[in-house]
Amino acid sequence: MKKAGLAILSCLVLAFAQTTSYEIIINGQSTGAQAIVLNGQTYVPLESLQRAGVAASYNGNVLSISIGLAQSAGGANQRDSLEGCINQDFFNGIWRLKVLSVDPVTNDNGVSGWGVTLEMKNGSSQTLAPADTGISGTGEGIQVVLADGTIWSADPYDVQTLTFASLPQGGGISHQLKFFPASAEAADNAQPQKFLFEMKPDQVGFSEQQAGVAYSTATPSLRVHLDCRQ
Repeated sequence: MKKAGLAILSCLVLAFAQTTSYEIIINGQSTGAQAIVLNGQTYVPLESLQRAGVAASYNGNVLSISIGLAQSAGGANQRDSLEGCINQDFFNGIWRLKVLSVDPVTNDNGVSGWGVTLEMKNGSSQTLAPADTGISGTGEGIQVVLADGTIWSADPYDVQTLTFASLPQGGGISHQLKFFPASAEAADNAQPQKFLFEMKPDQVGFSEQQAGVAYSTATPSLRVHLDCRQ
């Protein structure tokens, strides 16, 4: 019995001695997770693979994975984006962004929704408004995705406080973006899981104000997972 215990202990010591860990970075952004190498095999957490666009589902004791087929709600392919968590800093060559919190809100008609508080700073050398840089002035492409896959868009009037804010170099704004269902009947208590912020790099550089301004990545849009925090 004593020899068996020593053998098991020796195996455990050997296994740990052969383990190496690596920080996982997806699309230039740290996920805060670790991959490990054990006996020559690299193991990556499933959650990190899902953030990279891998679709996964369970059926009994079977895990099914689809690569390159991950779908966003509505059936459209997910747009390439910088990905991360709440309180994580992002920089795409123009904007420095951070999602600070997600909180329940209510509009003037008593309809319940969600508010995403975003901090946005101008990292370029020009005075710019977000709407100057391929961001929709009325919030098209600024959305939250609920747990059931339902997508709510930003309030098209409230969002303009952010999208048309004129920000000098280094200047910033913090604003709570508000999201409500299309009708009161569609409201539920589902917690939003993702925050999407679309930025179109091909819509930058067409005015004197935008001279010399460009995104440093081909995928400047943002996808923030609201169920994790840095």
